[in-house]
Order: sequence, then C-alpha cells, then structure tokens
Amino acid sequence: MKAGIAKHLILAVCCSLAARVSMAGDVDHMVVHDVPREKLVKQFGRIPGQKLLAEDLAELAAYTFEGDTLRLLAVLVEWTDRPGTYPRESFDSLLFSRDIFPGGSVADYFREVSYGQMELTGDVIDWFNAGAYSPYFDFSSLFDDLDPIVDYSLYDGDGDHKVDAVCFIRSGNGEEDSGDPNDIWSYATSRPSGWGPFDNIKINRYNTSPETRPLRDPANPTQFLGVDTRNRIRVFCHELSHNLGLYDLYDYDYKLTYSSFTTPGDFNDHPIYDWCLMGYYGYGLFSIGSDIPSHLCGWSKAELGWIEPITLAEDFAGEITLRNIETETDSALFLLPIDMSQGEYFLLEYRNPQSAAQYDRYDSDFSCYFWPNLTYGCDPLDRGLLITHAHDSLVPDEDFVTMNSGTPRYAHYSVIIEDIGYNPDRPASFNPEGHPTDSAQWWYPYESRKGALLSDDVDGQSEFGPQTYPSSDGYGGRSGIYVRVDSIVSDRLYARVDMDYSEPPCCVLPGDIDHNGQLDALDIGYFVEYIWLNGPAPECDEEADVDGNDQIDALDVVYLVDYFFIVGAPPPADCPQ
Repeated sequence: MKAGIAKHLILAVCCSLAARVSMAGDVDHMVVHDVPREKLVKQFGRIPGQKLLAEDLAELAAYTFEGDTLRLLAVLVEWTDRPGTYPRESFDSLLFSRDIFPGGSVADYFREVSYGQMELTGDVIDWFNAGAYSPYFDFSSLFDDLDPIVDYSLYDGDGDHKVDAVCFIRSGNGEEDSGDPNDIWSYATSRPSGWGPFDNIKINRYNTSPETRPLRDPANPTQFLGVDTRNRIRVFCHELSHNLGLYDLYDYDYKLTYSSFTTPGDFNDHPIYDWCLMGYYGYGLFSIGSDIPSHLCGWSKAELGWIEPITLAEDFAGEITLRNIETETDSALFLLPIDMSQGEYFLLEYRNPQSAAQYDRYDSDFSCYFWPNLTYGCDPLDRGLLITHAHDSLVPDEDFVTMNSGTPRYAHYSVIIEDIGYNPDRPASFNPEGHPTDSAQWWYPYESRKGALLSDDVDGQSEFGPQTYPSSDGYGGRSGIYVRVDSIVSDRLYARVDMDYSEPPCCVLPGDIDHNGQLDALDIGYFVEYIWLNGPAPECDEEADVDGNDQIDALDVVYLVDYFFIVGAPPPADCPQ
C-alpha cells in the first residue's frame, strides 16, 4: 500500500536522480504566475504557454476552486549540494495546524479569509533528495518519482478527479526575498491537460515556496545579517491562492525596477500594494518585515465566491452601514455600478485592523528603501473605507496571468485602489517631518498607498466624488457617484452614498482663487504657489478658471495679473451656469 509519508522509500528512489531543468515540452502548455518576465526564459527554457489554445486559456481564466475542503500534497525537496534544514513536522505545523502555529498557519489563514467556507488539509512528504541543485529545476519531473509511494487520489478534495494542489517546499531561500539569482523565484503553475494520470487522477496545479528566508539587520535593513530562518506563511498563502484560481493584482511591467516606486504615471504604478494578498503584501518585494499576510481584498474574495457584494441601484441615495470585511460577510462589500455592460464598478469595503480577525493588522515594511527614515518592521494599519475600481472586461483571456499590468498594453488597470492619500496636492513634504515616516499620512510620489482609506478622522479624506482627487469618474466619463464616510464605530462604518450626485456650485466670486470671499492680489500669490511651488490647490476649480477655457494653468495667472495691473483688461470669466 502507498504511504503519504515514507522517507526511507523516498531516499531509496532519489539516490539515482540527476538535476532536472525545465526544458520539458509541458512548458508550452502551462501558465506560470509570479516569475518576472525577464527571468522566465532562464527558469523554463522559453516563455511558458506558447501552445495553449484559446479554449485552454478561457478554462484557466475562469477556474476557481469550489470545494469546501482543499487537500494539499506538500513535498519537501532538497538537493545533494543544497540540503534541507527544518524537519517535516515543522512544515506540517506551518501548513496544517489549527490555532497553535505562531502567527497562524496556512490553514488558519484560509479558514479566516474564507469565513470558514474552505478548510485546508493534507500531508507533508519528508525531504526528497533530487540530486544536484539547479536554479532551473523542473519540479513537475518529480511526479513520476513520487508515484510509487504517494496515492495521489487522496488529494482530490472537491471530487473533480484532479489533485487540488501540490506545494513543493524547496530547501534554501527564494530569490524574491534574497535577490540571489542562484535561488529559485517562487511561483505557481496551471496546466489544462495536467500531468499524469497517476492513480487514475490528473495533477493540474502546483506551486513552490522556499523553506527559509534571509534575515535583515534591524540596525540597517538595507543589509542582510547572513542568517536564514524558517519561512513564514506569507508566500505559501499567495502561491496557493493562485492554485485556487486567483490572479496577481500587482503590475508585472518593470516589476524589478525600483525607480517605478517613485515615478507617478510610469508603466508600473503599483495598483493594489498592501491591500490584498495578491498584491505586493503576499509577495515579498515590498513586504520585507511582514510575518503574517494581509487579507485578500474584497474583489478577490468575491472572485472565489466567499462573499457576495450588495449591488446598489443606479438611483440610490442614502446611508449605508458596512461591517468589517475581515470577519463579516453580511453588509461587508458593496458594489456601485458604473457601466456593468463593460464590467466597470466600484467596490466598497471597511478594513478594520482592530477587528477580532487574526490577520490584516499591519502594513508592509519599506525600511530597506527608506532607511533611516523608517524603522525596521511593520506598522499598524489604519482603518477606514477602501474603494476599489474594477473593470472586469478590460483584459481578454489570453492575458489573464498579467491581467493587472495596465499601461502600455491597456489604458488603465483592471483592478486598482482609489488612493485618497496618493495626491500630488499633498506630497510627502506635507508630513510634519517633511518626509515619509512610520506614521506618515502623505506619501506622494512614493506609491505606498498607505493613505488609501477614507476616514472621517483625517482632514480631506472623508469624501470621494466628482470633485475629489482621485475623482469618482469612470473610464468613459463622469459617473456621478459620491461617497462620504460619516463615522466609524468599532466593527461598523457609516457612510453616505449618492449614485447620481450633483455637485453644488462652489463658484461665487470668479478669480477668488483662495476662496476667501475677496478678489485681490493675494489670489495671484496663491495661484503662483499652486502652479510653481507645489502649494495647495484651489478650493473651487470654477473660480480658479479665470479665463474660462476649462483649464487651470499658467494662462490663468497671466489673465489675473493683466486684470489687476493693466487698465481696461477684461475681468475674470463668469461662473459657469
């Protein structure tokens, strides 16, 4: 009889194994998540998925795991010249224990984020020696070697005659943490035709995560200590979520170009950041000090069918109460239609790090990029209303792996956080210290999106509408949607929503740029500071459009100067009707 765990048999088999590299033909018929584009050819010999048919891609794009129990086969993989360190029992606890693993296990995580709708169970196969190490190792080559000792049919939790998922836990670090090209970059794969059959069952999905991670020096987080420790669950949860059917929500374009972090409007504007496991929080690059993952965002939870958003009518105007999405499914996610024929809408969710949930409490750690302005480690998250702008029909099936890369291929992102704190009118210099700190509210141009939440506690961040930055406009024009957070009390957030909002006119005195009720030379100074010295924006755009050409620019300054100092110059344009 086959055994789920049989180290002595595995060792007998693996003594004759040589290192494998990913040159197998199945590369052409599978998709790979997470590996940067510039590394794909080195890792897999060529770009994966080149021979997938349109129907294969449609099947992969539409897939979600629908069972209530996911059976995971985990295999510890070491090499003769790269041996494993931690015992099998350590990873059995990390993956499958309940309420005992420090910081929570992978099973604890998915039980919480699925609201108890999915349980994770399985086994860990003890260290399998795969011969000589190669950073381009082909993990799928191990399926045949494991077949004599593993009953694959035990790992079909949803009864679809396919293994739910396989996780290869490889010895050593991952390149996403270490930056060492001799380490393997963590990834997840899907293959429509599958591998096998083995035991009358196919294997269609696997992922790989590292055994260890390198520790950074708290006194100087830009440097490593030269010491590795057992990995945390963050990357395991992210990669397994791919096998559940979720997509990456970070931008693959210029993914490894860190200057994109401080260049607004470039080809990598970091659309999700910390606010989803499938953004950067679960991945590594900007989550250096994070020990536990953030929650999946409402969009991802809805994709998996774990929460059903409440759709507001297009003429809705009234008060809504949101429960925190970490622990509640009822009234925890609202959908505001923009153009549902194109799959465009806003999602509202209340993120509350003070909830009873175990996860979703901390932000990413950016200290290795901002040291010494930031201390090493993560900071408590703010609480408030998170607004997500989704356009589900933007990307065709053939691009679903990199579906949130945005420009230049597409005009915008498929899923992006409407970041109220990412505002050029309030850059990082607006912080009391004049630069980013652990408690900073303003980050522009640094794309951290730490100020993304609407809250009545922060000046200028309680409203989202046609006149705010960012505005509630849809990709095709004005949406007329207005949202205001009135108060937050414990696990409830109280908000006003108007789906057909008419902005009250603010224009009273044309040319009164500082909106103080007087038209004088101080308005010129205010305008000069705004245009050239990064000063505050005008409070009323209609009053600031001095020449009436629907633009606010240097020409308005010239127009206003002429009016004050040249006899007979025309007055500011009338308020728009």
